[in-house]
Amino acid sequence: KLLDCTGFGSSHAVYRLQESRVAAHRAKLGDSIRAAQQRLAVAREHQDIDGIARATDDVDEIERRVYSRRIGAICSDLARVSRTVGVPQGVQALLEVQFSGEDGFGSGVTQNFYESVSGCLQKRTLNQETPLWITDGHDVEHAAEPDGQYAYLTNAEGLFPQPLGATPDDRKLRRVCEMYRFMGMLLGKAGRDKFTVPLPLHPHFFVVLKGEGTYSPSELMLTFGRSGASIPQSEDWTSMDLLRAYATLCMPLQEGELEGAARQAKIEELKTREFTSAYLNRTFQCSLAEYLETTAACFVDPLTGEPVCDGGEARELTVQGLPEYVVLVAERWFGSGIRRQMAAFREGLSCVFPFESLQILSAAELGVLLCGERVIEWDRASLEKNLKLVCNEQGAKYTKDCTGFQLFLDELCEMSNSDRSRFLDFVTACPRLPPGGLASLCIEIAPESRSQYPRSRTCSNLMWLPSYATKEELHDKLHTALANSKDGGFHEHNEEHRA
Repeated sequence: KLLDCTGFGSSHAVYRLQESRVAAHRAKLGDSIRAAQQRLAVAREHQDIDGIARATDDVDEIERRVYSRRIGAICSDLARVSRTVGVPQGVQALLEVQFSGEDGFGSGVTQNFYESVSGCLQKRTLNQETPLWITDGHDVEHAAEPDGQYAYLTNAEGLFPQPLGATPDDRKLRRVCEMYRFMGMLLGKAGRDKFTVPLPLHPHFFVVLKGEGTYSPSELMLTFGRSGASIPQSEDWTSMDLLRAYATLCMPLQEGELEGAARQAKIEELKTREFTSAYLNRTFQCSLAEYLETTAACFVDPLTGEPVCDGGEARELTVQGLPEYVVLVAERWFGSGIRRQMAAFREGLSCVFPFESLQILSAAELGVLLCGERVIEWDRASLEKNLKLVCNEQGAKYTKDCTGFQLFLDELCEMSNSDRSRFLDFVTACPRLPPGGLASLCIEIAPESRSQYPRSRTCSNLMWLPSYATKEELHDKLHTALANSKDGGFHEHNEEHRA
C-alpha cells in the first residue's frame, strides 16, 4: 500500500484508493448483482420483454450505486494489437488492450496481452537472433525440431541475461539494449496497473537490478546451474552446470582459510578427485585434473568464447588456477557482461515511474510485484476460504460440502506446480499468483449446465464447473479444458466485457 500511494504519482494513488473502496462496496452488493443477473437470464430464456426491461433496470441501478462511489476516472489508452503482439507506446495512462478482430477488452484481455508478450520473449528463435538470455542447452534439439518442445527456453532456475563480450557488435548491442528497455517499460507498466507479466526471471536478476549483488563469486555460482545429481544422464551439461561444479570444488580455496602447505595439499587432493560422475552425473569417471587437460580448458568465458583476462585464450586452466577463473567468469556474468542490459532495463522502468520508488521492496518482493509468484502454494483450507461459490444463470449454486466441489478441491490440492499454473491461466489469464496470492484473485466457481467441460470468463475470474460423479471424470475433463484453453475452446472470448 505504501508503494501504491507513493510510487506511481498522485493520479494513480487516488485511483487505487478509489478502486479499493469501490471493490469493497461491489462485494457487499454481490448477492444483489447476481440475483438481478439471474432474473435477467430467466427473462431472456422466456423471451419476457417486460421482465427483461425490469431486470435490466435493476442491474443498471446497482451499477449506478457502485459507480457513485467513484470521484472520477483515470485516463486510459485502448490499444488494439494483433495476436502476434504489438507494442503500445504510451506509458503514463492506464493501458487497456483489445486484440484485432476480437470483441473483448478489459482486465482479462489486457492480462492475456501481458502473458502473450511474456511468451514471445521466451522464444528460442528470438534469443538466437537477439541474445537476451543464457540458453538452456537445448539449441541442438530445437534445430532438429523447430516446432517441438524446445521452441521456448526452459531454464529451470529462470531467465538470466546473456553476458555480452567486451566489444560486442554495435548493432547487436543496440538491439539487445532496446529489448531490455522495452521489458523495463512493460513490467513497470504492468506492475503499476496491477497486472502481472509472467516472465520467469531468475531470482538473482532482481538482486542485480537493485544493485545488491554482494555474494562472493563462488556463492553466486552455486545459485546457477544444476547440481550433479539433478543433471539427467541423457542430457549434456550446460556452461552454468560446469561453472557450478567448478565453484563447488574450489570453495574451500576461495574462503581464505587454507594457506601454505594446507592449501597445496588441498589442491593436490582436488587434482585426483573424481569429477565427471560425481559433479556432472556422467556414467564414466575422470578426475578433475584429467578433465581440464583432456578438454584443453583455458581462461575463456564458456558463454561468449572471449578470454576473461589478457592472453586468456592461451593460458591453461589448472586446478591451482580454478579459483581465479571462477572469480573472473563470475565478474563477467554478473558484472561487466550484463551492466548495459540492466541499465537499459532500469531506464525502461523509469519511463513509467521513478526506479528509486522500488527501493522500499526487497529483491524477492520486487520479483513478485513484477512477475508474480513462481511457486504456486495453496492447501485445502486456503482454497475453501478464497474460492467463492456463486450462482449460475439458472440460479443453481454449489455448496462447500457437495461432492462435486469437494472432488474439485481434491484435484487442485494434488496438482503439480505446472498444472496449478495452467489452472490459473485458464481462469485468470495469468499462470502465476499476483502479490497477495490466491486471496487477491477473487476466483468464483459456478455450476456448469451447458457443457461437459469446465469453461471460464477471465475478465471476471469466473469458472463454470460441471458436477462430476467421480474423481477420474473430473480429472479427465478439467485437464482437457486446460490443455485446449489456448485455442479459446473453453473461454468465453466473445462474452468478455469491461471488468
